[in-house]
Amino acid sequence: MKTSDTENSLFDRMRSYGTRKDHVLIGVMSGTSFDGVDAVAVRISTESDGRIGQIHYLDHASVPYSPEAKEILLPLCSLREATIDTLVYAHFMLGEWYTQAVQDLLETSCLGADSIEAICLHGQTVWHAPVIRQMPGPQGPVGVHGTLQIGCAAVVKERTGIPVIYDFRAADMAAGGEGAPLAPYVDSLLFGHPTRGRIVQNIGGIGNATAIPAGASQERVFAFDTGPGNMIIDELVRRMSRGSRQYDEDGATARSGEVSAPLLEVLLDDAFFSMSPPKSTGREVYGASYVDRLESLGKKEGLSYEDMIATATALTAETIVRAYKDHIMPKMAVDDVIIGGGGALNSTLLSMIQERLPPAVSLETTMHFGIPIFAREPLAFAVLGHEALMGHPGNLPATTGAKKPVILGSITL
Repeated sequence: MKTSDTENSLFDRMRSYGTRKDHVLIGVMSGTSFDGVDAVAVRISTESDGRIGQIHYLDHASVPYSPEAKEILLPLCSLREATIDTLVYAHFMLGEWYTQAVQDLLETSCLGADSIEAICLHGQTVWHAPVIRQMPGPQGPVGVHGTLQIGCAAVVKERTGIPVIYDFRAADMAAGGEGAPLAPYVDSLLFGHPTRGRIVQNIGGIGNATAIPAGASQERVFAFDTGPGNMIIDELVRRMSRGSRQYDEDGATARSGEVSAPLLEVLLDDAFFSMSPPKSTGREVYGASYVDRLESLGKKEGLSYEDMIATATALTAETIVRAYKDHIMPKMAVDDVIIGGGGALNSTLLSMIQERLPPAVSLETTMHFGIPIFAREPLAFAVLGHEALMGHPGNLPATTGAKKPVILGSITL
């Protein structure tokens, strides 16, 4: 069969990507909070040696998941509720949601589809399994780990006519890494400072921290998941409101409750928090089953939902700052903590974090640096897609645990 002229043109454009010095890409992300889809347009200029010169944030669009979509997606993160039939249909369904986010972004930014080099699609994580498990191999048992992000890239390409880079985490895992976190590669480019040591903290469903020493090369940057971010808080709010609310707006519910020190102590007795990096986690650990246990413990203690939400918020704040004190501050001076993700909108959570930080450490959100709080991660994957098209590795082995740097992602034309 012959390919169409359009497909041949796309192939030629991808093949010649590295010869151009200016590129516009779209990064698309749907995180572990299951809030919806964020798409970011980014302009990237390259130097004569092919390295990134400048990264310019252009515009951002969000498409929140409908309650019906969430009802389909959230059970896919549960061993008890997930079915292969729903997984398959949801994979293609999400292609339509990602397409809508891209189309909304093109409309609001007045960018034409023909001006976009590629869409860089993270996908929706439904299961993350970084722990090695022995499985049958062709020549005997083999150690296997993996991760699954769904959302059909071929659907997005077909609807938009733009090449799509996807499945970013698999190459790192194949090289022995945990496939996460990947955004630190870009954090060092966006937030590194010659004289100030910085931590970039994303608070989505899961929290993850990027440590950037003052004046550091990328080889000295490291990162890891700190534990639950908004995930437990959101699930408690959904249960409290019987589904009418999806998150604790500005931390108002937590602010009206009391933190239970006994329950918090039990929750902090968790093997993940004491593990040394590299480490990553997800909804398969801190999802609905975890909240079932928290809720049961809270009810035995006579706690209200407000108290449980306050305690869950304190858990996120405490584990974030403990992670700094245990794994980052012994290795580098920290001047600034920069918060992104939905947690940056929770003033109660930010206050709890600030209270636990040393007084000399400043706390800002990514907005202070011109990057909307929901834009950091999709922007990061746009940059990782660019690096893949340039033939450059996009992982940091010291962060993910991979044996070597690798080029990330697959592409559909």
